[in-house]
Amino acid sequence: MQNKPIQSVKKFYFLDYFYVLLKSVEKYSKYENIFNNFKILKQEKGLGESKYKKLTTEKDDLSKVQLDRYKYTFGQVIDESLNYNLIKQYENQYIELTNRGQNILKLYENNGSRQFDLEILKLMESNYNAFRKILSLLYQSNKYRPGLLVFPIYSPRLLGFNRSDVKTSHDIIKYSIALQKKIEKDVYKYIGKDVNLEEVNLKIIKKLVESGLLSENPKIEFDPKKYNAITKRFRDFWINYFLHEFYHYDHSMSSFDLWIYRGKQLGIFHATEFFPNLNGRMVFPTSIVSKKVYSKDFKKVFTYDDDENLFLHEPAWDSIQENFVDLLVDAYFELRKSYRSYFINLASLREVVCYKMKISELTFGEYLSEAYKLNLNGELKIKISLEVDKLPEETKATYLKQEPVMIDGKYRNIIAIDVTNTRG
Repeated sequence: MQNKPIQSVKKFYFLDYFYVLLKSVEKYSKYENIFNNFKILKQEKGLGESKYKKLTTEKDDLSKVQLDRYKYTFGQVIDESLNYNLIKQYENQYIELTNRGQNILKLYENNGSRQFDLEILKLMESNYNAFRKILSLLYQSNKYRPGLLVFPIYSPRLLGFNRSDVKTSHDIIKYSIALQKKIEKDVYKYIGKDVNLEEVNLKIIKKLVESGLLSENPKIEFDPKKYNAITKRFRDFWINYFLHEFYHYDHSMSSFDLWIYRGKQLGIFHATEFFPNLNGRMVFPTSIVSKKVYSKDFKKVFTYDDDENLFLHEPAWDSIQENFVDLLVDAYFELRKSYRSYFINLASLREVVCYKMKISELTFGEYLSEAYKLNLNGELKIKISLEVDKLPEETKATYLKQEPVMIDGKYRNIIAIDVTNTRG
């Protein structure tokens, strides 16, 4: 079977969109009615057009821009569902479920979203082979820390340049050099390569001058209204440089993002923009492609035409319990050095443990739930306290950029660990 181009994937992130569409088609057959139900379910599940879930509910009387955005996403989900033979469409007015669509919808309702998502995985990989290609790219790009990619970027403020002090082209050049040096350090730390990015940095300065955002004369002040545009140019330049020149991904950043964040939901990759002490994005694999594995820690979820298989790293709790608790404690105390409180951010702790164990967010949540049960029963040598600070929905945030962890049916987002009289 000829695979579709990796960049031709439709533009939406959340696998829940497939369920939302299929559920709407099960209920209605006319395009307009399906769309109206799609809107309702989309909002109920907090599905946005970005890679983050929405915390706010939009009003019923959507603006033309909002409505067009909803219709675009709706069309994209329809197109991909047609590709997978989940639905049939007649003259653009009527849609119905195929047998495959009916079966996969029943799977969701009888077995839950996880089994549904794994079936969607099979359809995506049969059509695009994208996860395999990106896994190969990750492992080839970094053999020092296998599969780890970083996209470091630091604002002027994070490098000690106050906005009020950044006024001239010379100030921007000073920032660019500091940024270059910091990126070089991160590359050495995470990728194990000693690089000199001076010539690359000169390219972005040249582009800023050519576009009229900066003057060739370093003493001339730039228009302060252009400050955000200038800093965004730095961010976009370095992210694209790393993706295309450093890691050699041949397609757009948007296609990379779509596959990475879909894969994150499935447990194929982990991706974060909030890894402690790294400003930027981190991506690493939580799966492998191989003909076979000799460890029970890997679960086979897809078989390719050449008999190689996609395996997710999902160790059984009984085999990983001691290692998980040890890493949880070590990471907690390492992170606590930068906190003034006994409690620390649970999402930050999750990032570190996921990285060290090469597990998904979903698996982390399952492990922490198991550890917490043992803790409540007095069966651990440590004491874990999980609490709720302000959850994202209690703030003015529009998007949920870091998922809290569901423990015992409740979201928790801060954690404290007590090892008094239990070690040493």
